Amino acid sequence: MKTVIIKSLFISIATIILTIILRNLFQTESYLTDVGGLGAFVTVFGTLYGIMAAFVVFEVWGQYNKTSTLIDNEALGIERLFRLTLYFRDEKLTKQMRESIENYANIVISDNFQKLGSGARNKEASSSFRKIAGVIRDIEFNDDHDSIIYDHIVNHYGELSETRTERIAHCLMRLPYLLRFFLYMTSAVAVIVFVIMPFANSLYHLFAVGAITLVIAMVVQLVEDLDNPFKGNWTIDASPFKRALDHIKKDY
Repeated sequence: MKTVIIKSLFISIATIILTIILRNLFQTESYLTDVGGLGAFVTVFGTLYGIMAAFVVFEVWGQYNKTSTLIDNEALGIERLFRLTLYFRDEKLTKQMRESIENYANIVISDNFQKLGSGARNKEASSSFRKIAGVIRDIEFNDDHDSIIYDHIVNHYGELSETRTERIAHCLMRLPYLLRFFLYMTSAVAVIVFVIMPFANSLYHLFAVGAITLVIAMVVQLVEDLDNPFKGNWTIDASPFKRALDHIKKDY
């Protein structure tokens, strides 16, 4: 958060300096007669920009929260899968499932979603996840109790697989290029309008430019960070998988 504020302050100060230079160079206060028309433009443009910026922030924030929830659900799912295995009362099976789950979780933890953050899938994690299915496929049972538990495990693995697929899809999802470009373009136009807008009082002018630039810079950085939840200042990590492994090791 401090990094975002510091960057925004630097951008704001740089814009203020640019405003001072342009104000002296072009004598913008001499165009005060046009401030009425320019003010109307700012009102309309500001309203449209505010709606668009709010929509983009809402979208990336919702995407960020959804990704975080799916990661938590997947981590809880592998822990529950191990608990279901215990009902077979088969030490060999329990050991195989523990090793498969730990191997998969450790791969996810070591990568910490960095490949997904770069727009690529982790093939090693996918291969390790499929090995869990191999352990389930090779389960042998001889009574109705084991048969019922086996059905639960198969169903749960299917749900876990769907959660993982949805999680990967959300991790790879980004803002459309056109929408991102539109945000940058309108943000730049908003700042430029305030830079060249005529003000009779130079201090009011510099304050308005600094304030609007600070807010817009923070909004753009917020969108950039939330759009890719694995890079930047607000990141999602693999800590839910670490907690799942700790629970398996300590509680079972």
